[in-house]
Amino acid sequence: MFFKEHKVVNMKKRIKYKQEWEIVNEELVVRGEFLLDVEWVKNWSNELRKMNEGKRGSPFRFPESLIKLQAIWSQWVDYRGLEGITRKLCAYRLIPEYNDFSTICRRIHKMNIAFELPKEGNISVSSDGTGMKAGNSGEYMERLYGAERKKFIKVTISADPNKKKLLDCDVSLEGEGESESRIAVSHIKRLINLGKKIDWFYGDSAFDLLDLFNLLDANHANIAIKPRTLLTRNKEESLVRKREVKSYKKKGHKRWVREKNYGRRWTGTEGIFSAVKRKYGEKVRASKIENMLEEVKRKFWAYEQVKEYATNKILV
Repeated sequence: MFFKEHKVVNMKKRIKYKQEWEIVNEELVVRGEFLLDVEWVKNWSNELRKMNEGKRGSPFRFPESLIKLQAIWSQWVDYRGLEGITRKLCAYRLIPEYNDFSTICRRIHKMNIAFELPKEGNISVSSDGTGMKAGNSGEYMERLYGAERKKFIKVTISADPNKKKLLDCDVSLEGEGESESRIAVSHIKRLINLGKKIDWFYGDSAFDLLDLFNLLDANHANIAIKPRTLLTRNKEESLVRKREVKSYKKKGHKRWVREKNYGRRWTGTEGIFSAVKRKYGEKVRASKIENMLEEVKRKFWAYEQVKEYATNKILV
């Protein structure tokens, strides 16, 4: 196995770690295979039969596997272009038949976007938020022509920073929806209700919320949330936070960061944000607000689908 030594400057010290670059390189290459993998076509008839069991009205003609693949392609190609790609696959006899652009559009918008959770083992969770652009005008156009600035699309994700796996995603318009910390609470509750054991939670000062502290403590999770303020309230409900703030003040920021492994949260948040924006862009093509929100969520779903595909292929 080929290892490459990498150096990172952290807290004025050089930290060396080894990266298995052959595995990383192969995984990145295999991600490209996803775009043209049509192995699922062998199960075309069986998948349709299951989808149409008990269905009222006209039956499905195209399996969900095709729609999911087209949803990934839609990150770069419009719906009419997707019809053209699918038509060519049909001409080469790689698929039995192709769907038109209106069917593609309708089925993609009706997709149930869900993130697959780990089937075993404990989960570490880090949460954070970012913004995506709803328009292309930019500040220059706004300043030059007085165009009204479109609101950003706010994205809040929860991910496992150790496995770099996306666990949940919430999308809303700037100034609307719940705060990042409240969304994190709902994500944690969902994981707990699904029977998942959370061993660590990482969050910046935006997640300094009493309800989140209490929820994590009640489920015996380790907490790595940087306090927004070192002030504490004289209330029983803030005992957990008092303990964490006291520990932070006693150890100091650098020691607290080191012992909590606080920097680990970046691989589960900023790393995913950077990858999604770099691969699929941070602007949307849709014009309706509800379609904008769906499009942004599909970007994160698409990234996770392709990454999981490559990871599973490498493990096999």
